[in-house]
Amino acid sequence: MKKFISLLILLAASLPAFSQHFDWVKTYSGNERLGELWNYIVSSVTDSHGNLYVAGQFANGASIDGHDLLPFPPYGSGNNNPNATIIKFSSDGQILWSKALHANQYNPCNITSMQLIGDSSLYVMGHVNIPRGTNDYLYFFDTLITRANASYLTPQSGITYPIATVVAILDLDGNVVEHHFLQTAYIDNDNNIITFDRQSGNLPDSVYILNDAFQQGPFCVDKRGNIYIGHVPVDMIGVLEEQDFQYYSVENGLISGVMFIVDGQKKFIIHPENTPSSLNFRLLKFSPHFDSLLHFQYVFEGNLPWTAYQTLGQMKIDSSDCIYLCTYMAGTTSEDTCSIQDAPDMMLHINSYMNTFLAKYDSDLSPIYIKQIDYGVLENGISVLDRHNLFHAICIDKDSNALFVSATVNNDSNEPLFVDNNVIELRKSAIILRFDKESGNYITYGNANSSTRTFFSGKIFNHSTIECRNNRVFAPIAYQDNIQCLNQDISIEHGKMGKGVYIWDYQGHPLQYIDLNSITQTSECGTSLSLRDSALYICGYTTTDMTFGDLSLNCTNSSTAYIAKYVDTSFMTPYVYTGPQDTGDVRIKVVEDGNAFVAYPNPFRQRVTIEIENSKLKIENGVAKAWLTDMQGRREEVRLTPAGNGKYTLDLTSRPQATYLLTLTTANGKTHTIRLLKQSDIFGQ
Repeated sequence: MKKFISLLILLAASLPAFSQHFDWVKTYSGNERLGELWNYIVSSVTDSHGNLYVAGQFANGASIDGHDLLPFPPYGSGNNNPNATIIKFSSDGQILWSKALHANQYNPCNITSMQLIGDSSLYVMGHVNIPRGTNDYLYFFDTLITRANASYLTPQSGITYPIATVVAILDLDGNVVEHHFLQTAYIDNDNNIITFDRQSGNLPDSVYILNDAFQQGPFCVDKRGNIYIGHVPVDMIGVLEEQDFQYYSVENGLISGVMFIVDGQKKFIIHPENTPSSLNFRLLKFSPHFDSLLHFQYVFEGNLPWTAYQTLGQMKIDSSDCIYLCTYMAGTTSEDTCSIQDAPDMMLHINSYMNTFLAKYDSDLSPIYIKQIDYGVLENGISVLDRHNLFHAICIDKDSNALFVSATVNNDSNEPLFVDNNVIELRKSAIILRFDKESGNYITYGNANSSTRTFFSGKIFNHSTIECRNNRVFAPIAYQDNIQCLNQDISIEHGKMGKGVYIWDYQGHPLQYIDLNSITQTSECGTSLSLRDSALYICGYTTTDMTFGDLSLNCTNSSTAYIAKYVDTSFMTPYVYTGPQDTGDVRIKVVEDGNAFVAYPNPFRQRVTIEIENSKLKIENGVAKAWLTDMQGRREEVRLTPAGNGKYTLDLTSRPQATYLLTLTTANGKTHTIRLLKQSDIFGQ
């Protein structure tokens, strides 16, 4: 039986009076070079205790609440380069600790993504420069690394190029538990590692040809500790041949394979049978601790019809260890199609300047489905340059089995848009698409309208983040000229841009717009959201002043990173749409001990239906008793009327409009509690 304190918490969360306000805002701004943007947030996560972890970049001299992000002065003059940081905040905004990545002489040092695994480990991915020169150094999470002690990071043998991708695992106190460095080299037809002078690597001046570090995209970790990495390969290299560079690729046969080097010693070679000459998307699955490469998979089959650039947006993993990848690519100037590797019946229609897709893979990286925003057939005089669409971020709702994807559409050609043959009548908009997670079937969408332009991603970042919880979808957004939500129409000077956070319900109905009052010539949307109970943490950067309710952010000469806590106690309870399109058959599901109970309609006005979805439970057990508890804690047994096939009805016509807790006891002695909301009878049955 559930503890009484749990009932009190549920009752308190269901009170109709909700609080909405910005609790606090924190900022930092370092001394960046003119024209650069070095102070920004990359990622944020929260643990079960409500602590917030923020990863970002900063310029020298940055501090937050008097806390210096770089705990020592940089060595030497002119050492002004971007650094990386992880900061842990308590829920009230106190800094608990911070860690820094810092290197000298413009060497790369950044964090690209961060994930909280379980409630014990932070997995961090980024780039570092391993010290090789006499004066090189790297400040690596509290440890100063020089050429003399560089073996602390990785053995010297095998690493002949200093840039590497780092995957570090930290505990929640900020201590580095484990770290690994990843690089990519190439194999020639004789299975030798290709070097700049075509030697086998025996000569001291024969260094490996490595593409820029690892060219990594997003990553995720499953419950067994296996690590999945999205990788944008550039499998084309320049080799010095008789005073001139010759460019070789897997496609033309002069490169036979790709080698992944881990920590300078572990080497995993793949010989792809079918890859394009330059760019594709590659998925890699490593065992825990990078002991082995378990699987690899190229996304596309054969040569791709575009020639410019691609990027990996976001990767998510569900409880079944299925992988979801959303991204976009650009560069095509005509319509074409391409198939998915190992799934020739899955086709991607290339029909705009920027194309987008959502793909699902099982834990062995076998494709399950691919989805995209498609267009109608091009007419004469219309160019693919007149239209593009981008997928930015993914969010999985565990309760509704739904998958949400944020996307941007710019359709100057005025052609119809399709998702799974469903027409979406939009031209320029930021949208949230809802899919069934298992089948990939499109369900519905919500959009943010603006008269000129609305988008999720910024100039620096390829994607932002979205959150979903309790029938709400949250997304940071930027707009030009105006933004429309419910009865609001927020307008700004023509050509200027503003930003805030947009909220929809799962059906796509707009619920709320949180305006951040940031108006610039080239504004950016926020880059990270984290939701924990009633707190929504909004992170990003700005180049102009902003306001967060009664709190102000003053931006001076440099870009400014911000972390703001927005509190809305209604976020802890499910939202139910009751507008004119409501069918009255809104379902609220509770899943406990593997059994699912559904109450509908909820809210209800006179009667509510309770249904047991587990077929075995319907036959063997069923509901033996039921109790109803009101907001004053009064509890009494009520009678459920059997309606056949695991269904029961409960008539509460005589009860006042209020929130109730219905506790069910099945014949096997298990108890389950569902929250019910009764509306006024004035509005009908």
